[in-house]
Amino acid sequence: MPADFAPLPRRSGRIAYRSATTGALWGTEDFTITRQSDGGRTLMVQCEMRHGDEDVTRFTTLAVDAAFQPVEAHVRILNHGTPTGSGWFHFTEGEAQAETATLAEGRLSQRRPLVRPMRGFGVHALIGDGWLATSFPFDRGPGHTHFWGPSLLHSLHHFGATGPMLVTSTSGLSYEGRETIAVPAGRFDCHRLSFTGMTNNHPPYTMWISADGDFLYVKGEVAGYMDGLFQLEQISGGPLA
Repeated sequence: MPADFAPLPRRSGRIAYRSATTGALWGTEDFTITRQSDGGRTLMVQCEMRHGDEDVTRFTTLAVDAAFQPVEAHVRILNHGTPTGSGWFHFTEGEAQAETATLAEGRLSQRRPLVRPMRGFGVHALIGDGWLATSFPFDRGPGHTHFWGPSLLHSLHHFGATGPMLVTSTSGLSYEGRETIAVPAGRFDCHRLSFTGMTNNHPPYTMWISADGDFLYVKGEVAGYMDGLFQLEQISGGPLA
């Protein structure tokens, strides 16, 4: 008799995007993370947001190895309900590759040299922002700021509405310490970090990432015009670490 089917270990959840001032909902992010037998993980996430003149939907898949280093990604973007770009990204020890097509730029093939370990690949999904902290030297304690050099992402737009294509940022992360916080999905032991040196005039951004080895995005705050409060509202499945 064949063995009983056993699905890959996974965690699924939803992050709500709300106004920090009014509590009004302006976006949602639904994600699933699966862990394979070699320790690698695949993130599948759908982000929808309506903020001011922005009306953006993104469908993203991001695969990483056991050290959370990016292996490949796919991003598809809709603006006001119309597809405006899609692309495939592949990462080796020495090179990042992209094959994309957008309404604004047409068909693009890109190659960029890499030096690993990378900070990660920015896909603009909040759950993916948490993975940008996987190689942070937490053992250096609160107050430490770390830069990885130029980092790759698929768009410099604050809502990830352009591209996708390979672009770079020089931002880093500052560690503010460990905190236990409560969000609608429960209580979590977290690392608190703030982005620093961000490009494109991004408003100040702080996030709380689970300290259980999954680097789960639990909470975030973005100041300025975005007035964003991001909280994990639903979660299923136990830690995958």
